Amino acid sequence: MEFGTTSEQDVFTEELRILRAAKTDVANGKTPEQRQYEQLVQHYEKLLKTTMKLSRISDIQGRTLKEQEQDLKNAHADLQNLEQLRRQLISDISHELRTPITSVQGYIKAFLDNVIQPDDMYLSMIYQKLLTINQLISDLFQLSTLKANQLPLHFKRTSVPQWFVSIPGKYELEADRQQVTLLLDPVISVEHSLGMKPETAILFIDTVRMEQVVTNLLDNALKFTPRGGTVRISGRLSKSPPDAHSLFKPEKTIDPPFWFTLTVEDTGEGINGNDLPYIFERFYRAGSAESRAVSGAGLGLAISKEIVNQHGGQIGADSEPGRGSRFHFSVPAYDGTEAPSDADRTVPVNL
Repeated sequence: MEFGTTSEQDVFTEELRILRAAKTDVANGKTPEQRQYEQLVQHYEKLLKTTMKLSRISDIQGRTLKEQEQDLKNAHADLQNLEQLRRQLISDISHELRTPITSVQGYIKAFLDNVIQPDDMYLSMIYQKLLTINQLISDLFQLSTLKANQLPLHFKRTSVPQWFVSIPGKYELEADRQQVTLLLDPVISVEHSLGMKPETAILFIDTVRMEQVVTNLLDNALKFTPRGGTVRISGRLSKSPPDAHSLFKPEKTIDPPFWFTLTVEDTGEGINGNDLPYIFERFYRAGSAESRAVSGAGLGLAISKEIVNQHGGQIGADSEPGRGSRFHFSVPAYDGTEAPSDADRTVPVNL
């Protein structure tokens, strides 16, 4: 009769051998007090079974304790991370809000001291400063929740070509206002080895958050492209994402059938090579003094990086001073006939 698992048999090898030998002796009738001996063998068998069960229970409890210990370590690490994010958020708010708040205080103090009159021009300046403060707080909160994996993402099945062609219409007015030509490549290029048409390609994205990424990239391109310049949007399906001088990948990657890459390329002043490794960091403002004077807190690219990370993708940039910049992000893509359902991708991707 077999007992337990292989590991338990290793522990109780000798006991099992004795039990089998005793049962064989009973079966062959080799003892004079056969009934008493048979009862002794049965008691021994029960004792051995009980001992083996206790051994299994002990092993299970040991594994459970180890798992609970690991859970406690993970929870402790999460708490430390949240505390670090909290401190970073407070530090960022105190650092970045100081200048606009001081400016608003200065204007109001000048009003109270009758140094200047609260006319429309000064009131408009104060209002713009307050809008900047409000946007900064909103951006900092969003960035912190993204880093803590606390911002829920709502993934849904999205056609690549339909989503791609809808992009320029949302930014044409702003491009016209800045007298910059906005171009969309009419066809999504496909890597030859894929052997497919772009019409069947599917993304699983949070369209609202991904729209935010596109907005951040296009806003930057339009801001830093002079009048008469061009901003071009292109898309590509390939087996792997492109490399770049400044490239950020998620800590945990997935291996989809292929990738969709959206690229925003401008004819602006470009970015110095020394600045490229830092452009996706919070509050970093690259470029000349004139470009740093352009409105914005330097949080858009940092937020974009976190959103793309949450999608299991990567974001990067290439640039040369005087020759424009090329920003791109890549997210997993699927063939429409093989893609998972929306129900499989309705919770945040924890990286």
